[in-house]
Amino acid sequence: MHPRSSICALLSLSAILCSPLCAQTHKVDAPDKVTRAIGVYEWTGNLPKPTAARLIPISLFINGHFQDAGVYLAQPVPFVLQTGDVYSIERAGQSIGTLDLEYARNIVTRRSVSDDNPLGAWYGYGRFLTLAQEAKATALHAIKPPVVIASTDSDTDDRPHFIRRQASATSTTPSSSTKPTAPTTTNPAPDYDPDRPTLRHRDPADATESKKDSKKELGYVTPPNTSLNDDPNRPILRRGVPADAVTTTQLIGTPPNLHQAVAVSDPVDRDPHLFTREWATSTERADTLAALEALAQPLLAEYIATNKLDPSSAATSSTTPPKRPVHPTHTAHSRTKKVAAPPPVPLVNEDVHGYTLSYDGLPTFVYSAETPIPDGGPVYLTLVAQRPPSGKLQVALSSVTDATHLDRTPWFRLVDVVDPDWSHRGSLLFELRAQSSRQFALYRLVTPQAERTFVTGIIE
Repeated sequence: MHPRSSICALLSLSAILCSPLCAQTHKVDAPDKVTRAIGVYEWTGNLPKPTAARLIPISLFINGHFQDAGVYLAQPVPFVLQTGDVYSIERAGQSIGTLDLEYARNIVTRRSVSDDNPLGAWYGYGRFLTLAQEAKATALHAIKPPVVIASTDSDTDDRPHFIRRQASATSTTPSSSTKPTAPTTTNPAPDYDPDRPTLRHRDPADATESKKDSKKELGYVTPPNTSLNDDPNRPILRRGVPADAVTTTQLIGTPPNLHQAVAVSDPVDRDPHLFTREWATSTERADTLAALEALAQPLLAEYIATNKLDPSSAATSSTTPPKRPVHPTHTAHSRTKKVAAPPPVPLVNEDVHGYTLSYDGLPTFVYSAETPIPDGGPVYLTLVAQRPPSGKLQVALSSVTDATHLDRTPWFRLVDVVDPDWSHRGSLLFELRAQSSRQFALYRLVTPQAERTFVTGIIE
């Protein structure tokens, strides 16, 4: 074979082999750069009009990693507590209102003031709006550019005319025949970085009505001949601050009537992902509660015995009949009897919630209960269990502690379920409450055992 023929055959074979590979190539979209802040909104009183409230920053998912939102870029204020940031207050993924941040404070408790390096915590404060209030507040916007009323210089025409503000003019007095003109922009647009991370911010158009340009007023209004008292739009002076401008009082400490909800701030408007699981039947909740109680009883009994606690006075009823004395003739017979199982420990303040943490995920249940103890109680228990197809509950997380050992083992208090990184998989947000401090932690259930993915610093 001629060398040139061999080269041509080789090139033809290469073209045949490469053609299907080229046909299979496709464009891959860049991954979504998620910047998402999670917080806990705490309040006392009624949620639409709380008596005191605050926002505790928890986590910030940025550049593919979790950061402690309470200290991230705290120069001088944390990145997630900037004035104007808007948080969605949610219940298991469903928004129930918004929080518009107005300011932030670094609160230092009395306990940490005496330390050489005082430890404080950043909190955000603002105004909470229900969904109905938010829709009403954002329904109207100021006209762009604003309309200004000015008189004319004609002696024969004393009617006011509407003109539009000129950015380059210092004084404008049009005649009666002058037509309105569109505004012109003389200043160049500011630099804009599309890759700069931001959180959800309030709409600048909402503030145009309250912020007037006092430096350059173009035009004027001829005063009317009638009395000012006849003007229905005349402002009226009143004592105090208007009700719609009152900022909620700062919440201090952890009062017993404290309420909590998850707060989410995301610059992208995303479709809600609801994690609440409805009970399948009318008896499912009762059956699930009984199964969780059966899992809780041995854990509580072991903890009480290990820490030498005595729940007997709380578990024993005053109507229990006294024990019969054993007759000597029945001694041999009594030895053959099995020792009776101890009575179950009492359970109070029981609570159970059902969730579906991912699409087609296993039913997940969070159970909490308390056992009263006369001295040093109560004992706190928290269980997280999932129901596989077999139907038998499997414990993914359990925590037992009591009021006198909170510094050794904190009390796991469920706040809610939240998607902290927009992975369409819910995480359980717990408050880890100690004797005089607390932390917040996120747990994810990918395996049979719950995995802690993030925990904040100590908040005093």
